[in-house]
Amino acid sequence: MKSVSLMLMITLMAGLSAAAGPEIDLSEAEVFATIGENAEAVIDGDEATRWAGDGNDLANHPANIFVDLGEPTTLGRIGVVTNNNKGYFRVTGMEVYARVGDGWALLGSIGEDDLAQFEVDAGTVTEGDAKYHLVRFDVDLLPARVDMLRLRVLSTARPDNAWANIHEVRLYAPEEGARPVELEAAPVRNEMPTESLFVRVAMGQVDIPGETHYDPQIGYLGYARNFIDTLLADGTDIYGEKRSPMFVSILQIPGHVHPGVTLPTIEGQRQNDRAHLGGNLQHDLPLLQAMQHMSAITGDPEYADAADAYLRYFLENCTDTPTGLWPWGEHAHWDFFTDAPGHYIHEYLGQPPLEFWERAWAIRPEAVVGEADGLINHVVNLETFDYNRHADIFEPLPEPREGDMGFLDFPRHGGFFLQTWAFVWSKTGDAKYLDWIERLLDHQDDTRLDSGLLPSYSRKSSTPGGPSVTSTFSCALSMLEAVPLLGDTDTAQRVKRTADGYLEAVLKTTDIAHLTPAFTSHYGEGALAGRAMKYLHAYRLTGDERFPPLARAVAEKYAELEEMPRVHNTPAQVFGSIVNLLLDVHEIDGDPKWVDAAERYAQTGIERLYADGLFRGATDLWYYESELWVSNFVYSLVRLDSVTEDTEHTVPGTAFQR
Repeated sequence: MKSVSLMLMITLMAGLSAAAGPEIDLSEAEVFATIGENAEAVIDGDEATRWAGDGNDLANHPANIFVDLGEPTTLGRIGVVTNNNKGYFRVTGMEVYARVGDGWALLGSIGEDDLAQFEVDAGTVTEGDAKYHLVRFDVDLLPARVDMLRLRVLSTARPDNAWANIHEVRLYAPEEGARPVELEAAPVRNEMPTESLFVRVAMGQVDIPGETHYDPQIGYLGYARNFIDTLLADGTDIYGEKRSPMFVSILQIPGHVHPGVTLPTIEGQRQNDRAHLGGNLQHDLPLLQAMQHMSAITGDPEYADAADAYLRYFLENCTDTPTGLWPWGEHAHWDFFTDAPGHYIHEYLGQPPLEFWERAWAIRPEAVVGEADGLINHVVNLETFDYNRHADIFEPLPEPREGDMGFLDFPRHGGFFLQTWAFVWSKTGDAKYLDWIERLLDHQDDTRLDSGLLPSYSRKSSTPGGPSVTSTFSCALSMLEAVPLLGDTDTAQRVKRTADGYLEAVLKTTDIAHLTPAFTSHYGEGALAGRAMKYLHAYRLTGDERFPPLARAVAEKYAELEEMPRVHNTPAQVFGSIVNLLLDVHEIDGDPKWVDAAERYAQTGIERLYADGLFRGATDLWYYESELWVSNFVYSLVRLDSVTEDTEHTVPGTAFQR
């Protein structure tokens, strides 16, 4: 797509198309969309609000906005207000369809050949740091009686053909004397299966299994076991040329089959964070741990054996990349259909626990060394040790590095790297890992703020970020886990001093005890319970009595609620974090009220998520998805069973997500 010059467009202003009838009142209409956020803004009468699409190429993933008029209305024209944000027109192609029975009929369209009809407002709109002009265009429609419109957004002027914006939609009756035409449904042009599914989901035409009633005869372990049994039977990799014991990331509840296409996101979820056509080991880490514990509790080795088989396959077949970096984490995964990495950006989602590294080392140490060595590709300046939280799995960075490569680090990722290097040093004694740790600490010394906290990022466009309590805290926890691995070395002592300093800064500035629990989580914003769990992990690592009261203050707010509020599409992660937090507090003080509360939330999670042997990724969905952290909820159920049944085997707290 070509960028459309603002000045050129101003010179191309053209008169409106042929006269239309009066504007139609949309105050009673309803609006929803297949992708993007804030669809209702397009008919709210306020041009300052807008619907925003996502980052997918509209040629492959058209965005569809639906306007439900409530009753048949005769239309003749649509007016659309978009913008030229960052110099690019945010809609340059659109088709307008009317619903006809179960199908659609094309009423009109506009494309790049019609750009002369677009009008650019002379006034500049300022929105935060952004400045843009509103852009207006009309589409003449076949005069027809319509009860629902489908606006199919096909292009923007951005080079990536993405991030569409619509501020307002206005509908008009036909000009006087126009006779409505009879519409016939016809195939939507170039509609692919993914788009068709997105549309059916948005229209409520996909059956969503009902909720279940918690059965104490099945119990917490029983529901977790049923879920894992279903994955072992129907959710392993049966795709592409190779079969494997890895778990597929997405599985429909009806039929226990993969949908075969990418699915719509839920609010707060990003498409490129999902393992659409494969599996993601980091999503599954808590699940593999739960399977080990399940075997220890039940005496049935099947689950531990299956977890080991999954990990062995991954290490032996998926880790030999040009950099050594593994296809796992926030963006990368293993694509089952191509038997190759899906996406190529390496970024940790959390800190793999030391038990995991030990298990991986026992299976294939050279793969673990490859991952540790590959982490140097996150370092964009070998002198200052500036690092980027992202790294390319396929392209090793040159030595020396070339010019100013730019970066966006987060403190937590520095902790992730440090702990991994410490583990491999403990196995190999290779001095380069100590050198890398020392230089990473030098980098943090250079960026630490007067408060003792690290900035949320060291540099982006030469501007440092503000202090980050949560990310500094995460980094400190990874450091403390690394200290025993580093033995009697000066580096170990320095890591310990640094981590202790970060914890003191966290304790001086944290406000977690005063925050209100929410019952959802979005990208970049996890459930409050998950944040509180870090304070109890800090207590486990330090014995510092200042940490438990902070976590307990959050747990009290969850425990005092008799019923968990209903929030649409509450991810499984939220249920798992709450149950684990309550069990963490019980582990500290033994008060049975925490177990009572944990049971309430666990039963609510089972009732709202469980259907036909699977847990939904989030409430109200019809499919399981690993990216929504079902694994955390399953782990919490196995752990809760070990407490309520007083099993010989103890399931410890989890601190992967931080």
